Amino acid sequence: MNQRQLRSLASVTVVILVAVAGCFKNQRQGGQTGGTQSCTDEFRAGQPTAGVDGTRVLCRLDYVSVYDPARKVPLVVGEHLTVAELQGDTPRSDNFAPDPDLQSGERAELTDYRASGYDRGHMAPAADFVGGDTQMTQSFYLSNMVPQNGELNRGFWAGLEDATRACVRSLGEAYVLTGPVFEGRVRTIGPDRVAVPSSLYKIVVSGNSARAFLIPNRAVPKSSRFPRYETTVDEVQRATGLTFFPAGGVNTQATGTFCAGNFGS
Repeated sequence: MNQRQLRSLASVTVVILVAVAGCFKNQRQGGQTGGTQSCTDEFRAGQPTAGVDGTRVLCRLDYVSVYDPARKVPLVVGEHLTVAELQGDTPRSDNFAPDPDLQSGERAELTDYRASGYDRGHMAPAADFVGGDTQMTQSFYLSNMVPQNGELNRGFWAGLEDATRACVRSLGEAYVLTGPVFEGRVRTIGPDRVAVPSSLYKIVVSGNSARAFLIPNRAVPKSSRFPRYETTVDEVQRATGLTFFPAGGVNTQATGTFCAGNFGS
């Protein structure tokens, strides 16, 4: 092959690589309703399954939301959180917005939360997305929110999020699953009837071990200790009806012991 042919082949290769990279980026920025091939890296052992019809898989750059259009909230939000993702300097935007990948009637709107008495509570917290403007913008989609008690959101829950990030910095990485629990008669807010959770859960996974927390959606004193609300993954699965690790490989019956200094035990 002569030099001219080599240059031509190199140019074609560059074009193909750019096209593939652009396609992957578009997949991660947009929403998906079917396959989850570009989303699976955010989950420890396969996409969690829910016994709910019509769920949507919304695939973002650094998180995935398995979303319920009937309740207008995510059932589970998954992150593969790494130290590198926590080292950015993108400022918090506070630019809350309806999810552009969901149609009117299947999504929450800003008006639903207005004067509702509830915060727009992040499931994947904004402080996890300091690595870029797009990541920060996507974290403020309402498909990443549930109606959350304000005192809980800004107090104990924020502390649990801080503890999770500290744990990730200690371990280097962890998988995090966060979402709502609906028990008893479910109340709603706003014209779109956004469901209000009775409780919230957060599961942190390292290797085959998991630490799970289940917190009532009410005013919990900020000074409360995390172990008071610690449970097993099995208990959270019973409360939610979700199967978090369909591919197996994670102990769902025992409470993990990693990051004891961060979680208080």
